[in-house]
Amino acid sequence: MAVNLKGRKTSLSDEASIYAKRSENLSEKEKLEQMTRKEKWNYFAAYYLPKIAIIAVVILIAGYILWTDFIHKEKVYFRCAVLNENIPDNSLAEFGDRFTESLGKDTSKEGSSFYCYFTDSAAAAGAGASASNDQTEIVSRLVAGMLDGMIASPEDAANYLDNNFYVDIKTFLTDEEYRLLKDSLYFTEIKDVPEERAWGISLKNSPVWQSLFADHPALIDNPVFFIVVNSEDEAQEYARKLIHYFFPDIFGSEPSAGTDS
Repeated sequence: MAVNLKGRKTSLSDEASIYAKRSENLSEKEKLEQMTRKEKWNYFAAYYLPKIAIIAVVILIAGYILWTDFIHKEKVYFRCAVLNENIPDNSLAEFGDRFTESLGKDTSKEGSSFYCYFTDSAAAAGAGASASNDQTEIVSRLVAGMLDGMIASPEDAANYLDNNFYVDIKTFLTDEEYRLLKDSLYFTEIKDVPEERAWGISLKNSPVWQSLFADHPALIDNPVFFIVVNSEDEAQEYARKLIHYFFPDIFGSEPSAGTDS
């Protein structure tokens, strides 16, 4: 028992908090110095272990993002813009994966990109997109060599044709490919080229492309596949394989490589 100033005992023990230095006034160092080894571990587990666990999880997530998006990023071997068409993004992604798999590639390491752009104001409004923004992005990609192919109606492709963004299909295809595709070739005259030439391949009769519209109508009556003139040689060979993939009834189920004629 404690003794008061008059020598009388009180009802409080000698360890009562009013006689001891309040623990909340102790510094972190002083608290730890007064603890046993077990108390220190319990204190660490209660106050620091959860924070360390959270930090570790954050580091693991950041590391995963760094690995997948920058270090081990999927190689995109072919990029194709689809203009003013009604195709859900997931359907285009699945289409790209099927094409990649048809080439015997691992879709976790390599992929093709098919993406809808809306350059027509009415189509853009219906899709909640901005026609001006999409037009700017397409031109930027064309100039930068970051676009390898385009699927568009003849009307939507006319301006790009007049500015010489597309490959002359006659010079691109082999004689045999040109002969086999003669019923699907898209001929037209363009500025500075006096005669009609084949600049694209109509996908109107492609069973593979038309399968994307099994549950909804297409917006484009005559979709035409164009190859971008300044795409890399490797990408243009993938464009050839894509043409074969579009027409399995002509070229068979497996796309084959070809050489320029």
